[in-house]
Amino acid sequence: MASKRHSRHATMGGQGHREILPFKEELLAYMRAKRGAEEHLRVFHLMRWVNSNQKAWLVQYLGSKLNEAVAYQSFRSLMLRFAARHRFRHRVPSVSKDQYLDELLAAQVVDYAVHFWSTYGHYPRSQILNVDETGVFFDMPPSLTLAEIGQSSKCTKTDKHSERLTAVLTIRADGVKLPILFIVKGKPGGTIETNELPTYPPGHVYAVQENAWMDDRVWDQYLDELLAAHVVDSSVLLVDNLACHVSERSRDKVAETMFSVLEPLPPNSTSRCQPLDVGVMGPLKAMLKTAWLLEDDERKKSVLQL
Repeated sequence: MASKRHSRHATMGGQGHREILPFKEELLAYMRAKRGAEEHLRVFHLMRWVNSNQKAWLVQYLGSKLNEAVAYQSFRSLMLRFAARHRFRHRVPSVSKDQYLDELLAAQVVDYAVHFWSTYGHYPRSQILNVDETGVFFDMPPSLTLAEIGQSSKCTKTDKHSERLTAVLTIRADGVKLPILFIVKGKPGGTIETNELPTYPPGHVYAVQENAWMDDRVWDQYLDELLAAHVVDSSVLLVDNLACHVSERSRDKVAETMFSVLEPLPPNSTSRCQPLDVGVMGPLKAMLKTAWLLEDDERKKSVLQL
């Protein structure tokens, strides 16, 4: 046999709920072919395949749901169950964790929370802000892939595409979201900055940087053009330890121009302490991947029409 199943499993797999997909064999063939070519396979690939090859069925299925949000989640869950039923599982390399370091980080998080709220707890929630950057790749392979049990999970493409932009997000503790600063790759004063940026959708702020990342110049632009316009009273700005964020120049600028306080997070703690990392970046990336999925068919149609 090509696979090994855990001794707890009394059957050979594949049992359970009656299959509702009339195109089961075609979808399985697509999944196995994709994995046979050592390509990434994610749930959104299955959703996209159905959208491209079984449009009539998909329209009928989605139309039977309460609303679009419920329809999307139901469709995604259906694809997940289909993959699981046919012995495809998400697989990721296992990494041993140092329990002592985990406990140390947990204690650090508690200590910092006590410090923060004892120092800034009297601030209104509208005057507590968190800012963070995230890279948005124009095209990137996922970190997980569905692979049939007993078969290889190797993928030929593992590196992210080199082209990306950076989104700088800011939220207030009362839940209000500030406009986004988008940093695109370009030369300051060059064609992109002078000709393209003015044509971008209004409502947000745009900047250029040679590597599409945050630096001292772009951070100054963020403080001057975006943050200053939305800080009315003395506030506290929660940031990570990126050099341009926590420099003396940055602290002085925040204090002198906005009468506010720049509060850095403890090193290596953003995954636990930073609100944007914990509760916003993940859903944002998921929505971006969904948008990319929905646009992919349109891109393919455009290419075929050329």
